[in-house]
Amino acid sequence: MPGRPVTTSARSVFLLVGVVFAVLVFLLTGGGGPDIEPRVVSPSPPAREQSGGLLVYAASDGQGATRLWRWNFLAGTVAKGPLIREPIEMVNVGSPEGGWLGLTSDLGNGVYEAVVLDSLDPGAEVATLGRADIVTWVLRGTSAVLVDRGPLLDGCRREISVSVEQVGIQGRHVVMHDTICGDVLTAGRTSIGYFLTEQGPGRVDVVGAGYPDAGVLLEDYGVIAISPGGDMLVTPGTEFLPAVVPARPATDEYAPPPFWVAGQASAYRQFSGPPVPYVVQGIALRVDEVLGFAPDETMALVIGRLGGDRPGLWELPLGVARVESTTARYLAEVGGFTAAAYANDGTAFVVTEGRLWRLRNHRLIPLEVPEGAPVPNGPLAWIVREPTADL
Repeated sequence: MPGRPVTTSARSVFLLVGVVFAVLVFLLTGGGGPDIEPRVVSPSPPAREQSGGLLVYAASDGQGATRLWRWNFLAGTVAKGPLIREPIEMVNVGSPEGGWLGLTSDLGNGVYEAVVLDSLDPGAEVATLGRADIVTWVLRGTSAVLVDRGPLLDGCRREISVSVEQVGIQGRHVVMHDTICGDVLTAGRTSIGYFLTEQGPGRVDVVGAGYPDAGVLLEDYGVIAISPGGDMLVTPGTEFLPAVVPARPATDEYAPPPFWVAGQASAYRQFSGPPVPYVVQGIALRVDEVLGFAPDETMALVIGRLGGDRPGLWELPLGVARVESTTARYLAEVGGFTAAAYANDGTAFVVTEGRLWRLRNHRLIPLEVPEGAPVPNGPLAWIVREPTADL
């Protein structure tokens, strides 16, 4: 009896197609469900697809010389900027629209310098604002707070001087000059006035300075950073860890900046209740470094870690009030020199692991710099255009 031809029913065809589609989806997503955040990044888009503006970045030769480079995203070109002292921080002076930049450099022996560039041309001149033990840019980069910490006079007393240099205005404003039993560890400003993290015998507090009725704002806490709008990232006094560390090692491991403050982080807004800790799956997030604040000031981009995990890139919501805790969003691991800058549209640019990335919609996308330009290995800043007038 001759064999019967094999037939395929429509139901079998649909079943086979469904199985193949399911396998493809599983392979493409790495087997993860909808709650898994994949580490895989998208291909690098052409630079001309970015929003208009310039990314200014530092590239060091490893021998102490650093040059700034200006990447024009609309034109897709990169131009040389000035040769400067190696910076540890770069900020917009006033706003990204103005194009002026302020820099902080480590002079060694615990001394830092704040300077301003008069242009971004290769022959730009540097105007020095001041040198101090602690340098903090405030009021959207229009002023630098300088903290000079004198030597110990006895068991606990030291002379502290806190002053402010405003860009483009001659004369230094003294916020505080006093001898205290303790030390000043960080400085910043909100719309109310200046705030210091003051360390005294057995305690750390956030205290006001330079305005009437200044006193203790927050007991048993220290400030990690203050956003331009006044939101604070704070850490309990028992966790507050100021430290001076050696220069960054020549490894792929992330290293904090020379002077930093770290600890279990909480969001704090004045007059809006107690600090709100950042907790992820029941574990407090420790912040090692704040890289930047989003233009709308609803988010901070930080280097943080959970327990003994490797340091990673995290987004922290700001403006949190009257809740028990809030959750941060993990983005990726970091390695080596790590810095970031936000563009006006909320896109962030990140340098880490020896590469430049664009952060958009919580995803890191690798970027390739135009031919002939070095890869960033220093601080970043975003400007809308180059300076068109003197400061």
